[in-house]
This record gives sequence, structure tokens and C-alpha cells, in this order.
Amino acid sequence: MVKKVLYPILKFGLIGLALYFLIQKLSQVDFSQVELSWGQDTLIAFIAFVGLGLINLLLDAKAWQVVQSCLREINLREAIQHNLKCYGLAFISPLNSGELVGRYIIQEDPEHRKKALFLTFWTHAPKLFSKAIISFSLFPFLFSQWATPLKVGSFIIMGLLFILYLQLERWISLLAKYQWGKRHFKDYLIPGQPSIPSKIEVLGINGLRFLIYSSQLGVVIWGLGISELNLTLVLSLPVYFFVSALIPSYTGLDFLIKGTLSLYFFELFSDQSFGMAIATTIVWAFNWAIPALVGLSTLKKSELARIKSRRD
Repeated sequence: MVKKVLYPILKFGLIGLALYFLIQKLSQVDFSQVELSWGQDTLIAFIAFVGLGLINLLLDAKAWQVVQSCLREINLREAIQHNLKCYGLAFISPLNSGELVGRYIIQEDPEHRKKALFLTFWTHAPKLFSKAIISFSLFPFLFSQWATPLKVGSFIIMGLLFILYLQLERWISLLAKYQWGKRHFKDYLIPGQPSIPSKIEVLGINGLRFLIYSSQLGVVIWGLGISELNLTLVLSLPVYFFVSALIPSYTGLDFLIKGTLSLYFFELFSDQSFGMAIATTIVWAFNWAIPALVGLSTLKKSELARIKSRRD
């Protein structure tokens, strides 16, 4: 009952806020100053953009392959198929909650399905920590006007985040003492997993993915001639994606909610914030919308039946 009431409130609340700030910002935009160029650079940028996107998908599959190995080994092809299905279910659900369902239904062994929450957590935790660590390492260079103590503090936070990430398993194991209703939390954990080497590997893969994803935005900006790619703007791209990752959203509405954020964020670094919003929407569509639609089309009847039985 709570979910039925809370989700619509959250959904329409996010849409309402995004539309309000979007309308406020668009009323100030001089559209005559927005210029997009098309030429040889555009074609080169398109090829580079698609290539980086495909590499990103492969790296995400590799990261999932490492996480899934906590239960059983899978090949890269299986990992890609698993991720596409999870993209699709996350795309049509609030706060990406559909991904948890996706990680559940792709497990063939019923006992493994109990670990879906654990696997989903270790899919997202390295993504968030890698974004935070990289962004805090960029702050001193992006905000050069900061006082030295703030710059040093940024690097200290970066180190603390890395240590906290490596110790996450210990904190989570404390939850094993608790239970949800008649179910023990420890039933959802995988003791001793992931190992320290696996944690570092997944963190590194996601850090590389984050930089590639940010580079895709830079390629779009360059290819369409939206803005001059100076050092400050380049450094701001990963920071934007980190900040946007902290905003609760629906993947299917990211183009609206986080596109609105880009209008406000990039006006600090560029006089073409509307063009930057267009660029972020292109990156979102290629990396999330298209893979999600492909993933939804690959769901099997047996997997749909598992979703139904899980709801029942």
C-alpha cells in the first residue's frame, strides 16, 4: 500500500520540479545563440561516440561478470544479455528498482535468486564510489580558486571513500544480525564475497566506464560544435555526471530531470548550457534508452513468469 502511494507521489513530484526549473531556465535562453554545426568533424565524432558507447557496454558486462562470479561463472555474452534485460526493467521502473527484479529473474537456480539484492548492491556500489573518487580528485583542478585546505580535504575524502569501499563487506555483514519479518538478512548475503581483488577490479572497471561515458559527452560537444572544449569544461563533465547520479530519478525520465540539471550546472562553465542539455540527452538516449528497449525485447516468457510469481 505504501509503495502504491509513495511511487506516484515521488514520480510526479520529480517531474513537477524538473518542469518548473526547466521552464524557468528556458525562459532565459536566447535560442538565436544556439548553433549546431555539421561537417566532417561530426562524422568522425559520431563514429568515436558509437565506439566509446560499445566499449562502455562491454565494460559494464565485464563488471557484471565479476560480480556474478560470486555465485557462478558466466561468459561475456551472457553478461551482456543479463545487463540488457536489467537495463530494460530499470528503464520502466521507479528509482531503477526494476534492475533488482532483473537480477532476480536471470538466476536459473532458485537459491541464487535470494542473492539478487546482494548482486544488485555490488553492481551499483562500485559505480557510485568510482564516480565519487574520480570527481573528488578533479575538484582541486576544476575549482582552482579553492583555498589549499579545501584542496587537500578533497584528496583526503577521496582516500577515505576508497577505504570505506573496501570495508563495505564488514559493514554489510553487521546487518546479518537482523531479519526482515520471518526472513534472516544473512540469507541474502554471500559470505566472504566479493574478495578484495574483485572489489578493486570492479571499481577500476567502473572508473574507466565513468571516464568513457564522460568522454562521450565531450565528443558530442566537439562534433556538434556546441562549445569550446577547454580544460575547465572537460574536467566539469565527470563532475556533472557524479552530481546527476545523486539525484533520485527514473531512468526513463532522466532526459528531463538530468537534462534540466545540465542547464543549471553547465552555465558555470559554458555560455551554451542549452546546447549542453541537448548533448547530455544524446548521451542518455544512446547509453540507456536504446539498450533498454533492446533488453525489453529479449525478455523470455519464463522470465516474465518469474516476475509475475515474484509479485504474487
